[in-house]
Amino acid sequence: MSEDALAVRLRSIFTDELDEQIQELNDHLLALERMPADSDRLRAVFRVMHTLKGASRAAGLSLVEEVCHALESELSRARDGGSALGGEQIAMLFAAVDALGTTRDSLRADKPLPDAALTALLQHVRGRGSAIPLVSASKIPENESLPAPAPSSAPVVHERSEDQTQSGARVKIDTRQVDVITGAAGEIAGLAAILGDRAEDLASLRTLHRSRRRGGTQDDDWDQRLTGLLRNASADARALAAVAGRLGGSARRLRQRPFSELTETFPRVARDVARENGKQIRLTVTGGEIEADRAVLEALREPLLHLVRNAVDHGIELPAEREAKGKDAEGEVRIEGSLRGDRLQVTVSDDGHGLDVAAVRRGLQQRGRPLPTSEQDLFRTIFEEGFSTKDTATTLSGRGVGMGIVQAAVERMGGTVEVSSVAGRGTRISIDVPVSVATMRVVLAEVDGIVLGVPSSFVMRVARTNPRSLKRVDGRTMLVTGDRPIPVMTLASLLGPPFKEVTSPAMLQLVVLETGDRRLAVVVDDLIDERELVLRPLEYAGPAATNAIVGTALLGTGVVLLVLSVPALLARIEGGVSSTSRALSGVSEESLAPSRVLVVDDSITSRTLEQSVLSAAGYDVTTAVDGSEAWRTIERQDFALVVSDVEMPHLDGFGLCERIRANARTALMPVILVTSLDEPAQRSRGLEAGADAYITKSSFDQDTLIETVRMLIGRNTRSVE
Repeated sequence: MSEDALAVRLRSIFTDELDEQIQELNDHLLALERMPADSDRLRAVFRVMHTLKGASRAAGLSLVEEVCHALESELSRARDGGSALGGEQIAMLFAAVDALGTTRDSLRADKPLPDAALTALLQHVRGRGSAIPLVSASKIPENESLPAPAPSSAPVVHERSEDQTQSGARVKIDTRQVDVITGAAGEIAGLAAILGDRAEDLASLRTLHRSRRRGGTQDDDWDQRLTGLLRNASADARALAAVAGRLGGSARRLRQRPFSELTETFPRVARDVARENGKQIRLTVTGGEIEADRAVLEALREPLLHLVRNAVDHGIELPAEREAKGKDAEGEVRIEGSLRGDRLQVTVSDDGHGLDVAAVRRGLQQRGRPLPTSEQDLFRTIFEEGFSTKDTATTLSGRGVGMGIVQAAVERMGGTVEVSSVAGRGTRISIDVPVSVATMRVVLAEVDGIVLGVPSSFVMRVARTNPRSLKRVDGRTMLVTGDRPIPVMTLASLLGPPFKEVTSPAMLQLVVLETGDRRLAVVVDDLIDERELVLRPLEYAGPAATNAIVGTALLGTGVVLLVLSVPALLARIEGGVSSTSRALSGVSEESLAPSRVLVVDDSITSRTLEQSVLSAAGYDVTTAVDGSEAWRTIERQDFALVVSDVEMPHLDGFGLCERIRANARTALMPVILVTSLDEPAQRSRGLEAGADAYITKSSFDQDTLIETVRMLIGRNTRSVE
């Protein structure tokens, strides 16, 4: 090896060594800042500095060597004199860590070294400088990206389980080669699937041959040959699938990294933010031993950095305020990682004052946004782009960008993010993402002739149902099952063009999706299978489709499928995508008659309004003032549908609906309940009573009422529009 090549090799080794030594320095210094008299930590810092001095000399980095030597001398005096490091000395050492981090990044990027910063630091250590050149991660504005491996780490506690095993020796592997292995495993799995299909073709051929034999044709030799081919093809398919499984498993393990590698820099970031704000914090990390795909951890780095910074900046109170509330002066921020099946769950929580609900409401009002009815929906608005509860922006926050970055990054991985908060006790933000973006188990479904993949981790169940069994609630089609109704939409209408809906089928095939407290049932044209596939990143799918697609996968047949992002699909529902669908009309418009409608309401104003709306749409409307009069009217006349208020004297809407369902003559007559009660329990009570639709007066409008009536009994032929 030439002298120049050796120099390049030594600098590369030194750069890798800096990664470990910088992290070790951060950990020791954070502990020393809390306990300056800890002699063991002091000696550990001295050893690291001594090691770096020798390594930098070998790498030919004389200025780095001088800095390490000067710091080593400073540490030696404290160690030999048995004295504790002062605050200025610890600040100087943190500045040295940052300068070393910048040096590492420059070496890795093959850029000029930061000689000015190193020289200024050296002058300060030797007593000729006046200021310490601090380069803190907390100084980076919120709307700028943080470097992936930030040169840092507040007091940190890493909690590990008792039965944690030591991992084997690790070697450095080019991640591109790991990606090649993963792709090859996927191709082999595809070939195994093709071979399995060929075995099925042979089985069909043998069945056909045997049926011909029963018709009089005798050929035992062909039957034996087909049986042998089938046996061999099936065995080969199983063997190839097993090889693909082992290869894919090995590739996944090569891609995995411990969660602690993601969180190791966060304590320093939290410490810098706390010091800048005059706060005291302790950062606790659990689950550091669990492993996830390297790409997943890297994608989570920036979102989690924002959450940690927000927890310290927004969540934790000043020491005096905490003590006045009976809390410890030192606040706590916790990062917790755990595995749930094939999902990685990460939470960032604090024991601060919790979300300022009043400030969130004011922020929405200032932006002209309607206020959500539930607290959970209110909390979700903090992820909207540009949303902030701060009146002025600082270098840390206030521009309303950070939380939007968190949600966007998580949804790009096909994950979800949820918020919970208790006033005076803190805030908890939970992230749920796939443990690997290399492979994913998906339910295969067909929509408009195109095969799509729905991540199995979000699939609550699949089902077939009659369109007539669906209900209408506030103008939306619902699947009524279990504890609450579930909105129903065709996947084609949810995705939009170029997907087109098919005509209304006799039976609907549903995929019921669930994430957090949100559910949605999507109608697909066909359900095919469930498989584990190698996921490929999406190159380009157009601006409208990008956020709804996680990536692509190749089937054994050569068909390329799109893998959908369930959180992005549910976000489209919340964004106001219309649920109107021809495929969900349930019954044809021409087949239903008569068109006589009974309107029941004890309020003359409401009764008159509903009567006029329906009469204008061409329906023959009769009215009643309460449930008792309505039931007497129903006994004398036939009606196509009943529109009834809930709260009425003598007999309320629930009771009227139950009487209608209990009578054989009227059991199938559609009933729409209209009420001012907008509680989930009231909705459930109405649907349990047998109502076909439920409209709240707060969301009442003419179009909703008419559309709901038409969905249940069809368009009136006398309607003129």
